[in-house]
Amino acid sequence: MKISRREAMELMALGATAISAEGQSSPQQAPPFGENQPIALNWLSGAPPLASGVSWGVPFPRGTVAKGDTFTLTTADGKALPLQSWPLAYWPDGSIKFGGFTTTTPAHASGPLRLARGQSSAGEPVVQVRETDAAIEIDTGRLRCRIAKRGSAFLDSMEMEGRQVGGRALLVCSLEDRSGLATGALRFREFTSDVRNATVEQSGPVRATVKLEGVHKAAEGNREWLPFTLRLYFYAGLEQVRLIHSIVFDGDQEQDFVRGLGLVFEVPMREQVQNRHVRFSGEGAGVWSEPLQPAPGRRGPSSPGGGRPSVYQDQLAGKRIPNKEEFNPAEQGLLADWAIWDSYKLVQFTPHGFSLQKRTNPQSCWLDVVGGQRASGLAFIGDVSGGLSVGVKNFWQS
Repeated sequence: MKISRREAMELMALGATAISAEGQSSPQQAPPFGENQPIALNWLSGAPPLASGVSWGVPFPRGTVAKGDTFTLTTADGKALPLQSWPLAYWPDGSIKFGGFTTTTPAHASGPLRLARGQSSAGEPVVQVRETDAAIEIDTGRLRCRIAKRGSAFLDSMEMEGRQVGGRALLVCSLEDRSGLATGALRFREFTSDVRNATVEQSGPVRATVKLEGVHKAAEGNREWLPFTLRLYFYAGLEQVRLIHSIVFDGDQEQDFVRGLGLVFEVPMREQVQNRHVRFSGEGAGVWSEPLQPAPGRRGPSSPGGGRPSVYQDQLAGKRIPNKEEFNPAEQGLLADWAIWDSYKLVQFTPHGFSLQKRTNPQSCWLDVVGGQRASGLAFIGDVSGGLSVGVKNFWQS
């Protein structure tokens, strides 16, 4: 998926988006909810800068909302929004005590939004869910995903506009085993996810939720540990996927130390290496971006006017530059010897400092690139035709 530097920073703001029901901190404080008395909903941290999916809960006084009642949601200027609702808790008389809601909002949808009684339309498009014995397929109208029900990968593929933007995705864990520390032996073991069960918890029309359960299985040996629950949230008409990963520590607290938990995504590349890019959000609104093989000083093929323009500025701007065979022989030789950066990592060692590093291969050392105080935690990898962005909420705290 294509994403600009500005959009990359805006995307990070979505993780902090929430809605509050005005004046409703508890069911006892909830105002009356009649036919002509809508509830005002306000953004806790400002309206999201991009179209986004959001979910929230509303408490209701006893006896005011019955099971099966329907609702509408409108913006401040009266525009209807798609809405999906479900009960979360009941009063003893059977009326709804707490209701769950979800919608998709356009960019900068200023509040307050208004929740009222009425028949709501899901809008177009809607989330479509198809389930087979082997997998669950989700289509939001913008994004198609295939979720494996069993096996090491929790995602098999992600497609947009008929083009694959993501391949297999796995959970990974690195264990520091101190069971032999008394004899001076410290062992490191790697684990990957083993999905045992997949359940569709919500099937739309606005939001679909898939729950995955499994364990982390050793790459070598038979050990299984750290049971996990993974929930994936999909919203109608959006390409964003929200992921919540929970684990249960069932190891020996004196011997088993988790060195790292993470996700591994396969991202298909269609362009030559000089047209592949990586980006990281840094501090504030800063975004660091670099092609995997920078080409400073390189000039492209001859133009109709006879000149050979520099391609480096286009490359830095994320634009496509010519394939290597289109350069003249001398330039091709220089590009062949130019460094290709193989790996990058962004590490937040403390709440007050992060560093971005890169290297050319696993046998080479890591080189410091840039640093700062608190990174917002968004990374992009792909080529000029698109790629995959992954963001971590509250990255500097995590």
